[in-house]
Amino acid sequence: MEKTSHIRIYGIVQAVGFRPFVSRTALSLGLRGSVANRGSFVEVFLQGGEEAKKEFLKAVENDPPPRSAILRIDHKEVEMERKENFEIIESSREKGDIFVSPDIATCPECSKELYDPKDRRYLHPFINCTSCGPRLTILESMPYDRERTTMGEFPMCEACHKEYVTAETRRYDAQPVCCNSCGPEVYIIGREEKGLCAIQKIRESIMEGKIVAIKGIGGFHLCCDGRNEKAIALLRERKHRPHKPFALMMPDLQTIQKECITSPVQEKLLTGHQKPIILLKKRADSSLPAILAPDNPTLGVMLPYAPLQMLLFDCGRRIIKISPLPTYWL
Repeated sequence: MEKTSHIRIYGIVQAVGFRPFVSRTALSLGLRGSVANRGSFVEVFLQGGEEAKKEFLKAVENDPPPRSAILRIDHKEVEMERKENFEIIESSREKGDIFVSPDIATCPECSKELYDPKDRRYLHPFINCTSCGPRLTILESMPYDRERTTMGEFPMCEACHKEYVTAETRRYDAQPVCCNSCGPEVYIIGREEKGLCAIQKIRESIMEGKIVAIKGIGGFHLCCDGRNEKAIALLRERKHRPHKPFALMMPDLQTIQKECITSPVQEKLLTGHQKPIILLKKRADSSLPAILAPDNPTLGVMLPYAPLQMLLFDCGRRIIKISPLPTYWL
């Protein structure tokens, strides 16, 4: 038997890469033991040097995964059989309040990979990692593990599985991990187009003035060209919303600044990991049609939060060289 630190960490510690973080931290400090989800908390058992254990707790308290939120840490000493390594073990559910991360907008690292022709996830519309991607909306039951999410229907390819089980990768224990060789596929209901061909067809439809229902993270949104007054008027008619302002999605901050007045605080919120809709004052010289928000000096604006949305904007400029789609609304 060996003296073992028994640690319970409460808060938003599921679906934010917390177990991989714990595993990497413990391994870097030469500690042995295990980590598991228990529904309302993450449970850690640590064996090794006392100074290393103190360093571990400091790292958890001061440098946890960026999307986590720790509410409480319980710590006690117990006696357990000696462990030979540190591992992520099977999850089980305990009673108590459960906090799961909401869906997280595509992170800068995944955005970079998305447009890197040398990366195996080049133009992959479902790219994600432990720091971003769908969370709560793919969950079917707790604890948060792949087999209890909608991603359980999609077996990982060999390359993705290697990343999933390798502590040094950004996708270590990332439950929604997938690539162009495995995972979901983009398609258009009732048509043959799939993948980038489907995305291109939807772009063309939007620019032709049509209204499209796009399955995003957490549901569908109705979309049309934000500069096309006829398309906007048609959707107002079909939705029976003659005056309610519509939210705009724009491809980048520079486009937003051409149409709206922004402050540093608003810009930080717009580009943050939550990608919220922010009410911004329209510029006097804005080129956007008034029908977007009738008799309203402000516009509700947001940036793309999912890779599919990013590709809808960028595939024209980066892939097939057609005119870019500057704005569209949700």
